[in-house]
Amino acid sequence: MKTFGELYAAVKDLPIVDWHNHLDLAAVAEDRPLGSLHEAWVKADPYKHRAMRICGEPERLITGDAPEAEKWAAWMRTLPKLVGNPLFAWARPELEFLGLDPEPYLHGRGEDVPLAGWTPQRILRAFNVEWMSPCVGASQLKGNGQDARSRGWASRLPAGVCPSLRTAAGERVSREALEAFEAAGCRIVDISVDDTAQLCEHRASLHDVASFASSRGWTMLLHLGALRETSTRLRAAAGPAGGFAGMRAPVDPAAVAAFLDGLERNDALPRTVLMSLNPEAHAQLAVLAGSFVGAGQPGKVQLGPAWWWCDHEEGIRDVLEKNAAYGVLSTFVGMTTDSRSLLSFVRHDYFRRVLCRWVAEKVAAGSFPDDEALLRPLLENVCYRNAKEMVS
Repeated sequence: MKTFGELYAAVKDLPIVDWHNHLDLAAVAEDRPLGSLHEAWVKADPYKHRAMRICGEPERLITGDAPEAEKWAAWMRTLPKLVGNPLFAWARPELEFLGLDPEPYLHGRGEDVPLAGWTPQRILRAFNVEWMSPCVGASQLKGNGQDARSRGWASRLPAGVCPSLRTAAGERVSREALEAFEAAGCRIVDISVDDTAQLCEHRASLHDVASFASSRGWTMLLHLGALRETSTRLRAAAGPAGGFAGMRAPVDPAAVAAFLDGLERNDALPRTVLMSLNPEAHAQLAVLAGSFVGAGQPGKVQLGPAWWWCDHEEGIRDVLEKNAAYGVLSTFVGMTTDSRSLLSFVRHDYFRRVLCRWVAEKVAAGSFPDDEALLRPLLENVCYRNAKEMVS
């Protein structure tokens, strides 16, 4: 019988294709040493900031003007309290990746050490990141046409690192900007649609972007259901991406269907990944995705990975169950980090472990066949091949 260990061994060393994250592309291009552990591990991570707030740490010690040593001490007070939170599960492999003993840190006694030997590009190589696509706004990529990669930081990116276009419903993206992203190797357009009513309200501008994406073979990500306006106080203190957004009510499948149908009727529907911040919509979207298909394009429209607040074992298992029950699991594009932290690539291993445990449980229960010839391709597709095909 296939055990977790046997299944995990088949995928643990596969390359990483991280098709959506928020890493700083300029920092990757410059490839400067990372500095301190606090700077690389905590400073830019809103997940950790949120946990520190929940544990009662004042904003001054999180994103405020306190000395770095005091901010580090606040994180060390917080980390041991996070048992049960995915931050605690991720901490051990993140520290081990850097060659650090995780035990003092998990017990709140770790030191903020320098990481002078680590640069962004060294981290990408060590994680075996074959391809990644940090998102940037339309105005952040200068130049147009064939000269886009010859200007600024875009010309200094290593192979396998390309920008993706980040936009939002209601934001107009010029043809010049779209061409500049195409010239820079873009394969993904990431659209934030907080309220699905915006799909109708901004249909014209969204259609233009989707149509361009379809003509160039890009994939469109629809991020649905974020409630960004929560605490006015925290927004003023930490900025709009400070880790305090919430989930909206489940999405309106009829609005999503009308939007996708309008694109399909005009031969302008690109490959699309539907990502809901509210897990109550996972089944609805997984079913809806099967209404929009394409010859020669397995999983053309599909329910995407467990996103943001759902990025933990429970959320991952839920997405696996919904894709298996209502779609075709073997076409699932798998994991992406959606993170601002270079160390977050450990989440691909976290995902692979959760996936392999879930499959092993299905085999043990008799729900999945105990057949390597069937299971190994499934695991390799979900962990690597589908994502690689999506961005190729």
